[in-house]
Amino acid sequence: MVLTAEVFSGRSYEPPQCRGNSEGRRKDQGVQEDGMPQSDNENSGRLRLYKVPEGLSPEQRFEHWRVWYGSAVETPMRLEKSAPRTSVSFNPSAINLAGPGFSLIEIHNAPARGLWMPNPDSTDLRLAYFRKAPGLMLAHNGVPEPVSPGSVRFIDTSLGGSFDAPEGFHALQVNIDRSSLNVSEAALRSLLGLPDLAKHPIVGAFVIPALMSWKRPGIDRETSGTAEILRSVMATLVGSLLETLVDDEAQRPALSRAIKKYLDASYDNPDLDVTMVAERFNLSRRSLFYFFENEELRLGERIRALRTRKALELLLQADDKRITYAEIAASSGFTNVQGMRRAVKEFTGMNVREIHRSETVVHGALQQLRESLNPGA
Repeated sequence: MVLTAEVFSGRSYEPPQCRGNSEGRRKDQGVQEDGMPQSDNENSGRLRLYKVPEGLSPEQRFEHWRVWYGSAVETPMRLEKSAPRTSVSFNPSAINLAGPGFSLIEIHNAPARGLWMPNPDSTDLRLAYFRKAPGLMLAHNGVPEPVSPGSVRFIDTSLGGSFDAPEGFHALQVNIDRSSLNVSEAALRSLLGLPDLAKHPIVGAFVIPALMSWKRPGIDRETSGTAEILRSVMATLVGSLLETLVDDEAQRPALSRAIKKYLDASYDNPDLDVTMVAERFNLSRRSLFYFFENEELRLGERIRALRTRKALELLLQADDKRITYAEIAASSGFTNVQGMRRAVKEFTGMNVREIHRSETVVHGALQQLRESLNPGA
């Protein structure tokens, strides 16, 4: 996947004592510290990618990573090698996005230890998903504890702490300005004291999908929308954890996004309907209709459109793949061929037997369906 950002490793390695002149040149050229051009678009964010450059010695590879890490992670952090020698295979990677009131970072770390100083003035609420963390140790205020792979927890940066990350460490973290969530100091202390949240239903339905799906082309030009979704996700989670009411408008972006992803993955289930979706997300049918009332496709219409899109794609291949109408209907989520025929007729104006005689019309109908399902894509 190609993302709109400069890869950090595109810059040649310079020892610390030689960096002054080149950094001055970058500033003179109107370029941010990490090499990204400044943007006048208020919806633009700062996206940075990292991988270790080729041709460096083991010591240089670690130093290069240490410098980038210290600038990308908002908490002042010092990295140290966790072994006397840094292997030539030392190959961490990362991607970092910063926007209005939030930041995201995903890291595939090579073995290292990190230490941070207390930061009592932090206004962020930080949630980390330790996707792969074999043998990870995390310490707050000098108390180390193991972290299980798949754990999700809030991180307390007001206290000093450290981590010891082994080979294979993979983590994602979201930082949100907690004032936008109306999280008081007392509420913050309650959240920071919670254990692993991985099994919480909102974490599985909203938080992890949001953390795993933000990397796409042009994301740095859509940061206002990303900020809205992240605030919605975090507001929904915090409201559930603290048992406080969350305004429907605050939940709408997160719920709408999560439900759409669920429908995209489940439309081929013939039992999928509004009732099943409501039960999956613990919502009333009325609430579901409310969350989709301003969408081009209402909930039931969206399910039908997804099934019809798949049916049309398969019908165009029916002769080549020698698949029957009954097989196409089943693969698309229709309970029978008659239901598929009606949907195809509704969206194209043609019977299924006419599809191959008017492929131009069918491709036009498919394009309209795709635009309706993903407006603005």
